[in-house]
Amino acid sequence: MPKIILITIFFLISLILYISDYFVFPIEKIEITSTSSSYDNEKINDIVLSIQGQDLLSLDLSDIKRKIRSDGWIKDVEVKKSFPDRLEIIIIPQKPYAIYNAKILMTDGDLIEASTLPQDLPIIIDHTHNSLTSMNIMVLTSKLLQKIDLDVKKIEIHNSLIEVFTSTNILISDRDNYEENLNRLVVSFSDLQRVFKRDIKSIDMRYSNGFAIK
Repeated sequence: MPKIILITIFFLISLILYISDYFVFPIEKIEITSTSSSYDNEKINDIVLSIQGQDLLSLDLSDIKRKIRSDGWIKDVEVKKSFPDRLEIIIIPQKPYAIYNAKILMTDGDLIEASTLPQDLPIIIDHTHNSLTSMNIMVLTSKLLQKIDLDVKKIEIHNSLIEVFTSTNILISDRDNYEENLNRLVVSFSDLQRVFKRDIKSIDMRYSNGFAIK
């Protein structure tokens, strides 16, 4: 018997068996794995309940992923079939980076609205309403000030001015020369501490030939 006929017969038998529910694998177990529970648990539970009992073989994974990703606290999701009756959902959560104009700014740049805001995140008050630029400013500031053991608590960004509130003082700079001014401060900070021999409350970096210290 020609090979093509055997394949056709096998396909038709498989189709008949599937239509008659012979090859149906009802989902009995759904396992959810995540490193965070900040997402909407009720919403995810509703999705899980809608999947329970469906046929694992014909389940549309792309549709499930789309529904789960619609939660702003979820960055990505993996959905794996494990025959005969188990579905594994791996949730990859978003990571909060800062509070931006009363919203939560995630590490990938997304903004999430929340009824309560985390208390342990730095704050960005941006009067220019450019979240990505503001995030870049925060990243740069944190990286440079770590070199002199200053923690950034808040940054206020204006069109031509930036104010940085650290754990011990306030730093002021014009925007055009901000990175240059920060680098000058990093190089000079230990000398400033040695000269002033007291807590420095504020450093104004808008002077090309030095700093205004209070």
